[in-house]
Amino acid sequence: MTRMRSFFCAIVSLSALAAALPAWAADSPLETLRATTERARAVLQDPAYQGADRRQARVEKVKQILLPQFDPQEIVKRTLGPYWRDRTEAQKKEFTQLFIQLIEKTYSGMLDRYNPDVKFFYDQERVEDDFAEVDTRIFDPVQNRTYAISYHLHKVDGKWLIYDIVAENVSLVRNYRNQFNRILSKSSYEDLVETIQSKLKQLSTSSSS
Repeated sequence: MTRMRSFFCAIVSLSALAAALPAWAADSPLETLRATTERARAVLQDPAYQGADRRQARVEKVKQILLPQFDPQEIVKRTLGPYWRDRTEAQKKEFTQLFIQLIEKTYSGMLDRYNPDVKFFYDQERVEDDFAEVDTRIFDPVQNRTYAISYHLHKVDGKWLIYDIVAENVSLVRNYRNQFNRILSKSSYEDLVETIQSKLKQLSTSSSS
């Protein structure tokens, strides 16, 4: 649960990146993160999106802002590792879509537990050519604990896109890659797809209830 909370905090802290600044202004990944965090918080605190009856609208609003800031195909490529090369273009497209749904379903429920008193700190960035890492910290007053969050980005067509989040030294990509590898080492790609589809159904049922 602690790991899930830290990943959730990471996602909340960047959930408005895509709408914050024009692409030409995103020269510094750290400054982009800093400048847009307040927009993320504004979305989650907007009275127009509060209440159980507005939950789906709230989730959709965050999703519309969040997804364009990620590079989903690069994330999936890294999670599948060597298994990615063996996939057809149709399979790559299918798996990328499934993975996006898995991330959405896994973390959307945690938006309901967003705390407006969470504090964000931006420590440093490291930029080398078209790759960057931004180190941040998030203080959660409920647990009286600070989480270390590192964002890994690369530049695509002049825009910084996130391909991994490392929360408390746990990589989102590595975490899923380990899970997928356990299945692929004993079974087939088709079985992995069925496992994810089954998980999505479980998450949908849980969300509905």
